[in-house]
Amino acid sequence: RVTVSHAYALGQLDEAYQDRLIQGFAEAGVALATAAVYSFPVPPVKRVRAAGVTVACGHDGIRDLWGPYGSGDMLERAMHVAYRSTFRRDADIELALEAATYGGARVLGLEGYGLAAGDRADLVVVPCASAAEAVVVHPARTLVMKDGIVLHN
Repeated sequence: RVTVSHAYALGQLDEAYQDRLIQGFAEAGVALATAAVYSFPVPPVKRVRAAGVTVACGHDGIRDLWGPYGSGDMLERAMHVAYRSTFRRDADIELALEAATYGGARVLGLEGYGLAAGDRADLVVVPCASAAEAVVVHPARTLVMKDGIVLHN
């Protein structure tokens, strides 16, 4: 259970070298985590996911000296990952959301994560027509639940 955090260097390498490393990560079961902060290089999320590598994302800090712009909002972080990756198609934008949600759950080994019957009732509801729209429009959170308890409505 290894996750490489940030992986700035991976975003700076030529594609041939990236591909060798990505293949090695896939074979070894190594995951990547990115915050897509500031001007630091972002790993090639689309190519990494296509190789079967788990990608997660998170915040470097929440209102601290290193990352004063961190809010803990994973929809916002997905937007940063998509934006910094220059994703424009909905399917690509949804890869960033997948990293912010299911990818993080896989890296953390969370059980019962998802939208199936019996899964934990940890969720955020937004008034959007698609997952990609939820990433790009900064929607209001109409419902937030943790362990089935309403935190915001």
